[in-house]
Amino acid sequence: MKDNIKKELKQLIGLELTRTTRTGATECLKFGTLYKIDHKGIERQVGKFGLHLQCPWRITQNNIILVGDNDLYEHPSEAENFDSNFDWDVPNGNLRDVKLSVILKSKKNVVEFVYVDEYGGFELIFNEDTKLSVFPTLSVKSSYGEFWRLLNNQCEAKNHFVVGTFGIER
Repeated sequence: MKDNIKKELKQLIGLELTRTTRTGATECLKFGTLYKIDHKGIERQVGKFGLHLQCPWRITQNNIILVGDNDLYEHPSEAENFDSNFDWDVPNGNLRDVKLSVILKSKKNVVEFVYVDEYGGFELIFNEDTKLSVFPTLSVKSSYGEFWRLLNNQCEAKNHFVVGTFGIER
């Protein structure tokens, strides 16, 4: 499993993290630039590859956590007190969205190395000592135990590489 995951993720080496979107709690990172026409006839940037994260993750730089998946449930302003009633599920309505936007605007983040563990987790090492760490934590084989998926938007025949409690699916 580890070798298959590394082979797939190595396709990201040399590509820039160019965009991020979110569907609910799932973070959707885009690597490289590729435009496609959606079902409404609108051109949108999907990235050469998409990485959809549904397990714990964080982005660090120089041993400091810049953003993590649980920032989704925090107010977009770090100066605000915690409010359990705020609506996190609106664009830029939470700390995670805001911090990811800052990271993308501040510098180019190009993938240089990939490290994979034996649990379906991995690290993408970017330039300037920035790192994306993805670490699955689910131990049971549930009916929906997906950790993450890599989408190849350049070739529909190889579109989804999915890793979860079930192992790997294509």
